[in-house]
Amino acid sequence: MKRFYLIFAIVFIISCFLSCNNAKCVYCSAEYKGEFIDSIKLANSQYYYSAYIPMNHKLKKLPIFIFFDPHAHPEIALKKYQNIADSLGIILVGYNLSSNETPANFSLSYFKSFIRDINLKLPIDTSKLFFFGFSGGSRIATMIQEQYHIAKGIILSGASAYNQNFFTNNLTPIIHIVGLYDFNFTEIFPIFTQNINSNNLGFIFFSGKHDWPPQNTANLSMLMLLNKKNKKVDLQNSLDSIPYYFLYPTLLSLQYFNLKVPTSMINESQRIFTNTTMPLLSDIIDLEWAKQQNIIKYFQNADDEALIKMIDSLRAIKLNANEINDEMNYALSQRLLAYIGIVSYSFTVNLYQQNSPLLTKILKIYEHIEPNNRDMLYFQVKWYQKKNDTSKVNYYINKGNSLYPDFEKLINFKK
Repeated sequence: MKRFYLIFAIVFIISCFLSCNNAKCVYCSAEYKGEFIDSIKLANSQYYYSAYIPMNHKLKKLPIFIFFDPHAHPEIALKKYQNIADSLGIILVGYNLSSNETPANFSLSYFKSFIRDINLKLPIDTSKLFFFGFSGGSRIATMIQEQYHIAKGIILSGASAYNQNFFTNNLTPIIHIVGLYDFNFTEIFPIFTQNINSNNLGFIFFSGKHDWPPQNTANLSMLMLLNKKNKKVDLQNSLDSIPYYFLYPTLLSLQYFNLKVPTSMINESQRIFTNTTMPLLSDIIDLEWAKQQNIIKYFQNADDEALIKMIDSLRAIKLNANEINDEMNYALSQRLLAYIGIVSYSFTVNLYQQNSPLLTKILKIYEHIEPNNRDMLYFQVKWYQKKNDTSKVNYYINKGNSLYPDFEKLINFKK
C-alpha cells in the first residue's frame, strides 16, 4: 500500500511538471516578491485563486502551503499569515473551491488542474507541498489528500479529517489545531488522547474560538511540518496563545517533530496536565455532552424561552484568571454558546426548506445568540418575505446593509 501511494504521488507530480515544462513561470520575477496576487485565473475554467509570494527569498523553487477555507475565502488566511511566509520563505496559495457549499466531487475534480496551474505560474517546489485547512476546509483537504497523496504534511484547524478512517492508511504528518472555545474541541481532543505517543500527529490547543488560528500558532505548526531538525524555537512568543495548563500536548508535539524543547519544561507541563487538567477535563467533557443533548431537545421542541435563558446564563459566566477550574468552565460556556450558534444555523436551513412555522421561534433564538450573523439576517429577510411582512423585511435588509456592503446583492443572488 505504501509503495502504491508513493508511485501515485510521483506520477502525479511528474505529470504536473511535464504539462508545463516549456512554459514561462508567470509570477517568478522579482517584481512579485512580497506581493499578494488576487484573482489568478485557473486555466480553462471560470475560477480564480490567490497567492502570496514571500519578500526576500533567494531560491528558484519554494515550499508551498495551500489553504482551504469553508467559506471560499482563503485569502483571509493568506493576508493573516504573510509575515510567516516572509519569515519562513514559503508561498501561500488559496484554493477557492473548498467551501461547505461546494460538492466534494466538484472540488476534487478541479484540484489536479489547480496543481498544474500553480506549478506553471508560481515558483513552487512540489516536493515541499503542504495543506492547511480550517473547519470544513480541513475536511476537504483530507479528501483531496486521500485521492491524490500529494501533500507532505497537513494542518487541520478547527476540525479533523472528513472521516476517522482517513488516519488508518495515512502516512502523512498531521498537525491538529483547535481553540479551547471552539465547538469542535471535543472532536479533536479525543484524537489526542488516543494518539498521545504518535510521532506522526501533532496537537496545539490554543486560547481562542472557531477561527483561523493566531499567527504564532500557525507559525509553530508550519515549522513542525517543514521539519527543520533541531531548530531552536522562540518558545516565549510561540506559546503565548496557549494556556499553561494546556502546554503539554504542544511541547510533546514539538519534541516529536524534532524541534528543541527544554526537558524541564516538558516535565513541568506534563505534571500540570496530568494532575490537574485531565481530571477536570474528564468531568467537563461529560457535562458538555449532556448539555449538548439538552440543547438539541430544546431545538427539536422549538423551545425558544429555554434556549434564550440558557444563552443568558452561559454569557453570565466570566473568565477569572489564575484558576484552572474557572478558566476551563469559562471555555465550556464559550463552546456551548458556539454550539448553539451552529445548531441554530442547521435548524434554520432545514425548517426554511420545509416552510415550517416553527422557523419564527428558531430565528428568534438565532438572532439572540448571533445578532449580527449574516446568514441569520439573510434567513430573516427570506422568511418574512414569505410571510409578506414588509416591515420586518426592511428592518433586516437595512441591518444587513449596515453590516455587510454586499448584503443586498446576496439577497438578490440567492432568490
